[in-house]
Amino acid sequence: MCGALILVLLVLSPGAGVALIVNRPVSRPQVIVSLASHEWERLPSVARLAMMHPDAVVLLTRPAAPTPENCNRCAERPAWLQWLGVAPTRIAIAPGRVTNTYDEAVAVREYCRRHGTRRVLVVTSPYHTRRTLATFQSVFARTNTVVGVSPAWMHSLADPQRWWSTGHDRWYVRYEWAALFWYTLRHQINPLVSAS
Repeated sequence: MCGALILVLLVLSPGAGVALIVNRPVSRPQVIVSLASHEWERLPSVARLAMMHPDAVVLLTRPAAPTPENCNRCAERPAWLQWLGVAPTRIAIAPGRVTNTYDEAVAVREYCRRHGTRRVLVVTSPYHTRRTLATFQSVFARTNTVVGVSPAWMHSLADPQRWWSTGHDRWYVRYEWAALFWYTLRHQINPLVSAS
């Protein structure tokens, strides 16, 4: 009951949108991960980061059952990245199929284990960054891999300073706070991750 009340207060807070967004850079990432869905928003930011880190592999996750909601243009992602300037030899697919952010973290951890990866940067939608970083840190807790997160701002519709002013932001902020609360209970993540 107390947790639900805190969630309601956070969602009603003017800072609820800003509080969901974290940015934790990784020095010389070996892998840049693009989480599935919101390709129009995430892939341009992934390509920009790939240009900044030419030795990094660009890793894509695969939904178990692609839909317009979880991976609208799934099959086109490698070609899209190539069109944005990423060489096809740098694009890899994470093992297994995923249904949520937790599964994506597990799939990326398995890829890193197989390839000896020690530095990972995950790119996702701005409002999704806090839950993503908390989830990946939890999943990678007993590894030697450093994980960071980068918000995909280039084509984002997010307006965290005025999140209550559009239907998109209102829906996304409420959804992410509820998901963060659920992941804290279900997966024991630490929702208080910071950019430091």
